[in-house]
Amino acid sequence: MCRGGAPALRETNQGHWKTWRDTMRKAMAIGAVLGLAGAANADVLISEILGSTSGSDWEYVEIVNTGNSAVDITGWTLELWDSDAASIGGADGASPYVFGAAVLNPGDVYVIGNGLAQAGYSNPMFSFNQTWGDNSVENSSYTAILVATGDVIMDSVFVNDGGDGDFANRAGAAITANLTAGPDGTFLPAGFARTDTLGGYSILFFDTTLLADGSIQGGTPGINQIPTPGAIALLGLGGLVATRRRR
Repeated sequence: MCRGGAPALRETNQGHWKTWRDTMRKAMAIGAVLGLAGAANADVLISEILGSTSGSDWEYVEIVNTGNSAVDITGWTLELWDSDAASIGGADGASPYVFGAAVLNPGDVYVIGNGLAQAGYSNPMFSFNQTWGDNSVENSSYTAILVATGDVIMDSVFVNDGGDGDFANRAGAAITANLTAGPDGTFLPAGFARTDTLGGYSILFFDTTLLADGSIQGGTPGINQIPTPGAIALLGLGGLVATRRRR
């Protein structure tokens, strides 16, 4: 009886093994796809912020896809949190700001800005994708956080004026920001741009006397100022140029 039952037992075991193997292969394939999607998402960064100018503030935030794959940013949010010691964790403006339906191809940027910035950067070389109200960006230390669907933090920048006790935070809870910009001397930077991808990012503070003049220091909303690693290798650090966003 045992001899007669052994083949059936082996067939059953083999069937279970095949089912388990196929299930694991599917799980690994799904995991690989999700991993690739996560890696692609991680390449979307905050590339420029302008928030403190003379008179009424021109304000915008630009994000960029520095990766090699397209990323759907529909429904992502931008959070802006007061980071002064005396008022930690207050939401700036109407934060959080929800991104509209958009897919960023490699090198593409997406810009949210107020009407003053859009009027000031009227040259067709600049572009905006979405409008927010005035006074959306704090004029003292603040934390900008880019959040993907599922409440996944993709990038964070602590912009500070050097005040004692100021710290990067999310709704009052301390965080370690991916990047710190400022102070600019003893002041809050008017704005900044990330300018390279070699070993992190270099920060270039904006000069309010140069706004909209076409230079990186004057702000370039709608233009990707971060070259690809291959372009950096070809150009060298001294060959940095701003490239027009892809449509």
